[in-house]
Amino acid sequence: MNADDLDKTKKTPAFQMVIDHLRNQIRSGRLAAHAALPSERAIAEQFGISRMTARRALLAVEMEGLAYSSGRRGRFVSPQRVAYDISKTVSLSALIGEDGPGLTIKVISQQMAQADAALSAKLAVPEGEVLYKYIRVFLLQDHPAFVEEEYAIASLFPGLFDHNLQQSTTVLMEREYNVPPHSGDITIRMRALNEQEAGLLNLPTYNAGIELEQVIYGPDGKPFCFGRQIWRGELAEFTAHAIVRR
Repeated sequence: MNADDLDKTKKTPAFQMVIDHLRNQIRSGRLAAHAALPSERAIAEQFGISRMTARRALLAVEMEGLAYSSGRRGRFVSPQRVAYDISKTVSLSALIGEDGPGLTIKVISQQMAQADAALSAKLAVPEGEVLYKYIRVFLLQDHPAFVEEEYAIASLFPGLFDHNLQQSTTVLMEREYNVPPHSGDITIRMRALNEQEAGLLNLPTYNAGIELEQVIYGPDGKPFCFGRQIWRGELAEFTAHAIVRR
């Protein structure tokens, strides 16, 4: 059966039929997370369409966030998105080990740094203030979901690097230093990945990602931590509850 026959009998373009078929396979669980999607050639033969049309359909499924590319290995089913309600917590990693999304943390680097003009403004400290800087990758079922770069005011947390950073740092800061998170300013935007981020997320350089920046404040209203996360777009789902005052 060719594409014209499919159009006439099903009243649906072959291109859309392929997308619907793959979407149903993924959402029903018949194609599990990280399972390989059929090749362009296999889809073209199954649906009687050109390989170019098959490629467009696979790309459309990827653009929906249902699949991801892995270089020349092909396309694979994406894990379920990480749902992050930013109106309930300023630390997604605080959910790890509870009823959270099954994230694990890998520490990439940790070092001392000095506040530049931008960090000075974010953390309300003088330029040159000593900060902790650490970069971590958060993995969902061993699949990199986002990279986090975080800065904390060193004078507030002596010996922070003596602790294991494969955990929520906000929980650690509250437990060990009596500095609980009270509120946060969050900004979300889309931008291109730099070379380091792309490498850690297994994506091409300059691929689009979703960036979340947050300044975390203590009960005294003073900031003590600034973080920047860059997410794989197909794994990010941010929600919030808005209260409208009349």
